[in-house]
Amino acid sequence: MALRMLVFLGSSREGRMGENVAKCVVRMLKEAEQEVELIDPLAVGGDGHVHQPMHFYRDQNEVPEWMVATNAKIAESNAYVIVTPEYNCGLPPALTSILDNFPPASYRHKPCGIVCYSMGSFGGIRAASFARPFLSELGMVSTPSVCVIPQVVGKFTDEGECTDERIQNNLEKVVKEITWYGQAIEEMKSKVGVPS
Repeated sequence: MALRMLVFLGSSREGRMGENVAKCVVRMLKEAEQEVELIDPLAVGGDGHVHQPMHFYRDQNEVPEWMVATNAKIAESNAYVIVTPEYNCGLPPALTSILDNFPPASYRHKPCGIVCYSMGSFGGIRAASFARPFLSELGMVSTPSVCVIPQVVGKFTDEGECTDERIQNNLEKVVKEITWYGQAIEEMKSKVGVPS
């Protein structure tokens, strides 16, 4: 069963390394025959940061069109993968802001894989540890495996090809897990719905 998936890119800074990592994740998910789209905080609309979350507009007719369109993609998707750097031992504001723009109900009861990276030797693992409770609060279920990418510079081409065998193997594990969890949850939803 093909799943609809979104890959969230968590960086908006100039010279970001995550763009090539995200391209790789998108390509690998497509090779696994999933329907995939990249959500880039610099491309969706506004400036990618929370000013007024969609679900807090008193008049829903005033919600910007980019929010309506992006929320529809989130709600229609079966699974997600976040690609995040580590900022100050935590999650980058571009990631939390883009996700916080939309109501938790749009994410609820769906799995999310985590891919983290950094220019240093820890590979963004501290960001991944913050991501789990954050994603859970939005209603997502994070999958067990995390792909940790230390010293990311030079490990991905501009086309999104991974040049490191260990990282490639770990990315394949994340792709397999998010596909398995996505299919398993969708099967349960079709049989018994979601918990209420």
